[in-house]
Amino acid sequence: MRQMNLLSAVLATALLASGCAAKAPAVDTAAEAQAVRDRSAEWLKLAQAKDAAGIASGIYTADAVTLFDGSIRHGAAEIQAGMEAETAAMPNATISWSTSDVRVSSSGDMAYETGSWTFDPDGDGEQPADSGEFVTVWVKVDGAWRAAADAGTSPKAEEPAAPEAETAA
Repeated sequence: MRQMNLLSAVLATALLASGCAAKAPAVDTAAEAQAVRDRSAEWLKLAQAKDAAGIASGIYTADAVTLFDGSIRHGAAEIQAGMEAETAAMPNATISWSTSDVRVSSSGDMAYETGSWTFDPDGDGEQPADSGEFVTVWVKVDGAWRAAADAGTSPKAEEPAAPEAETAA
């Protein structure tokens, strides 16, 4: 009987302690999704201003990765150098993007954004603009959303269908 009373006391204490334990506040995923959208808008302004240093130091994580149609860059320094080289090679280029969706983890420390982009290598020049879709993985670092991975691609042109092989009967 004594063991039963002791077990009951231990269980009651454990239940009471767990009920009094501080619970993490629920994450407002809608507010966090808007915060990601706001960061993406800040990024777009920096991109349109051709501010590679501002993007590398203010948007990307130090170990970020970008993947765009065969071009892979690792780390903010490599990403910045690549953006600076592209700006030098295409000084009149324009870029824009729009967010389609943002999904935030229930913990509120990771999110992903999807959307579409348009890039014109010579602005109003003769070269055609390119467009496609992107996905960006965001992580919260010291309370700020930062891009950890960014990937985009252009749709592949439809390949002509292969002729059907004739079958012998």
